[in-house]
Amino acid sequence: MTMYDAVTTGDDASREPEPKQRESGADDAPSPVSREQRDGTELLTLSGDLDLDVVEEIAPVLEAALAAQPGGLVIDLSNVTFADSSALNMLLRTHARTKLHLGGPLQPVVRRLFEITGIESVLNLHDSAAAALEAAGRARP
Repeated sequence: MTMYDAVTTGDDASREPEPKQRESGADDAPSPVSREQRDGTELLTLSGDLDLDVVEEIAPVLEAALAAQPGGLVIDLSNVTFADSSALNMLLRTHARTKLHLGGPLQPVVRRLFEITGIESVLNLHDSAAAALEAAGRARP
């Protein structure tokens, strides 16, 4: 690779990649996921922007919730302000593993993503986390 290639592509073969770091003060930022059990159902409440980095941060909490509640799970998306394809992938993979119920209302940007991709017709989307919890409770044996 020539120096010209590195300048035009942003690649620098002579340097090791720098590890990703959170923005300054991000350690004090609230977690993008909280987990609780309500009426015998695992409830994950997600918030903020759901991009690849955040989805990776959520993954261990999601796995623990799935292990505790293999028959169903509720995810509250009402505080999610942005979602990308990694978030959609996470939701679809979770739906394939368990009976997933999503609570809204969805923020306009997230609602539009769901409409464009047609994911609303695949997932169990409810108007609120309470409605999703109620539906999950009815679905339990």
